[in-house]
Amino acid sequence: MEPTEAQYLIINALETLELLEYRLYDEDTGFWRIYTPSPILPVAIVLQNGEIVPLSWIS
Repeated sequence: MEPTEAQYLIINALETLELLEYRLYDEDTGFWRIYTPSPILPVAIVLQNGEIVPLSWIS
């Protein structure tokens, strides 16, 4: 599965704002796992529609 345009927009925006420490794309699920310097949301998932959700929301 390829990353979507919405995901690329989110990833690029976070990189531009220097809010992305690390990113990893999972080809099986189509999700990006991102690590941020935020104490509120240090690890999150970028869904295919571009929505950012906490890792705990994904089963």
